[in-house]
Amino acid sequence: MTVPDGLRHDALFYDDDRGYLDAITGFVAQGRAAGEPVLVAVPADRLARVGPTLGAADGVTLADMSALGRNPAAIIPAVLRDFVHRHSGRRSWIVGESLWPGRPAATYRHCVEHEAMINLALGSYPLTVLCLFDRDRLPAEALADARRTHPVVRGGAGTGPSVDYQPPEQVLAGCAAPLSPPPGHAATMPVTAAGLGALRAAVAADAHAAGLPADRTDDLRIVVTELATNAISHAGGPATARWWLTAGALACEVSAAGGPADPLAGRIPEAATAERGRGLLLVHQLCDLVDVGSAGGTTTVRVHLALPPVSIPAPRSAAGATERGFAPGAFPL
Repeated sequence: MTVPDGLRHDALFYDDDRGYLDAITGFVAQGRAAGEPVLVAVPADRLARVGPTLGAADGVTLADMSALGRNPAAIIPAVLRDFVHRHSGRRSWIVGESLWPGRPAATYRHCVEHEAMINLALGSYPLTVLCLFDRDRLPAEALADARRTHPVVRGGAGTGPSVDYQPPEQVLAGCAAPLSPPPGHAATMPVTAAGLGALRAAVAADAHAAGLPADRTDDLRIVVTELATNAISHAGGPATARWWLTAGALACEVSAAGGPADPLAGRIPEAATAERGRGLLLVHQLCDLVDVGSAGGTTTVRVHLALPPVSIPAPRSAAGATERGFAPGAFPL
């Protein structure tokens, strides 16, 4: 069987709900007319609007991007690549919205990285991706970055090559930024094989005290194990774990000697025969946000797990806080 040609990655700027629905239904119709599988991966509130229109269309899969893609770094392995591999030998069509008004502000840079990495990681895949962007409610910066990360742009003026498109390596270099230092009150423990159990217990105890649900605390134990084990296995010197509370999340990081990580680490699964290399992939799946930074010969992996929201009366201005842009204050890095 001849596998279809590689990736097509377009951005579409929509103006209103009608334009949003027309873009999705038109894309779905095109994919189904070709007899090829289609995935619609959009946030839950949007899914509730497009679902009834699409109904139980044959060959169309619906997915909640706000759940599957809450960590932008998980979208390539858990959504895009997974769908392609489930339909091996055929071209897959995916319409998605990874960046939407109201998304936590701290995820923004990660969303830009994700869009650039699609071009880097999936260039040879038989895949047509249409990424939706709200022209009215997203800031101008987001629309400019969409033009930088998509070879083709669709909008009111028609469809054509993006004159602002940049190679993914250039976009990623522009997104790179040093991690902010941990706060002075962060808990700290050395990472050693003998002390791994004590480290897990200490982080889990503080997470439980902060209100992290039991199942998410279990996830955190797994994450800490993976990060610590990776540091013990690969670091050329001592490693350190730190954790602390931020506004609405528990942050945890492991720092160890080593140079910059492969930007695709954790985005593309290792071969089934590989004995290791799946740890960061699992970390991306379990966490709400993951940052990797390198400086001075040390690499740090910092993760965030969201805490349940606290019931505090909202200020009068809160209703319009995300009418345009992103939700402020979530997961500060």
